[in-house]
Amino acid sequence: MHSRLGFVLFSSLFVLSLFLFICLSFAASAQVPSVASVSGSEFLAPAATISKTVNEVNLAFTVTDKRGHFISNLQPGDFQLLDNHQEPNRLTYFQQRSDLPLHLAVLIDASASVEYRFRFEQNAAIAFLKKMLRPGKDKAFVIAFNDSVKVVQDLTDKTEKLSSALRKVKPEGNTSLYDAVVAASTKLRGTREDQTIRRAIVLISDGVDTVNQSTVEQAKQAAVHGEVMIFALSTNYSDQDPNGGGDAVLKQLAEATGGTLLPAHDESALFSAFRNVEKALRNQYVLAYNPGAFSADGGYRTVEVVPLKHGLRTNCRKGYYARVRTEW
Repeated sequence: MHSRLGFVLFSSLFVLSLFLFICLSFAASAQVPSVASVSGSEFLAPAATISKTVNEVNLAFTVTDKRGHFISNLQPGDFQLLDNHQEPNRLTYFQQRSDLPLHLAVLIDASASVEYRFRFEQNAAIAFLKKMLRPGKDKAFVIAFNDSVKVVQDLTDKTEKLSSALRKVKPEGNTSLYDAVVAASTKLRGTREDQTIRRAIVLISDGVDTVNQSTVEQAKQAAVHGEVMIFALSTNYSDQDPNGGGDAVLKQLAEATGGTLLPAHDESALFSAFRNVEKALRNQYVLAYNPGAFSADGGYRTVEVVPLKHGLRTNCRKGYYARVRTEW
């Protein structure tokens, strides 16, 4: 009788212990969600929480469907992220339609070859800056390039200063396109803020450099080092244009940095291109992550952000140079 009662008590205690173990295990696993199971809203942390550590990578990118429409409601689990062909150790930040501050460089070709269309390029750039910049949050500077590169207005959030500077530019001379991209990228990279910022260049040009001081590879490398997205607005009419080969250069610069090449050969096309740039910047995703097998040696690392939903594509920079420890 006693042995049977002991067996019943032992069995009850065993079942109860097993039940409690299962409950505790389930609760513990629920507190550590995978990236795929975390909703975007759980990553809408203040921008200042993106830490400026050597082994944290920040990416800004856009997603479009087959028709070119921007898709801005995806969650972290809707992407596969690869750094040097490996999944990252940890996703630390994710934001849809990012409202992080924007630092923008407007690069306008001021060579003699654009004189006949320069007025509407000035007007379109002025209208774009007035619509794009949020006072007190976003900033821009203007570079005019011909025989040399000149910052005609330094970084500011005052659109009237930017507009005034643009109106004073007079087209003349040759085209130092690559020098302009190097200068703008270096300037954007050197701007330090208390929080992470988005960086972009809007480049209005035919893509033909006639000064030949810097190379296209140097321009591309400077943009990648500066973590800058280039939107190239091509003033060429078509591939048959005498400067049509410049589109291949502009496409290289844009695609390497996660930007895009847009036609801007006349007034209507130029205003449309600026509208597309505005939409892209307002529909950016921003994420931050800790890469695996990371070495702070300044080496180049590839990046892939692949949407898992059919028919979508991302515009994201192709890679980055790992920060060295002396940079911060």
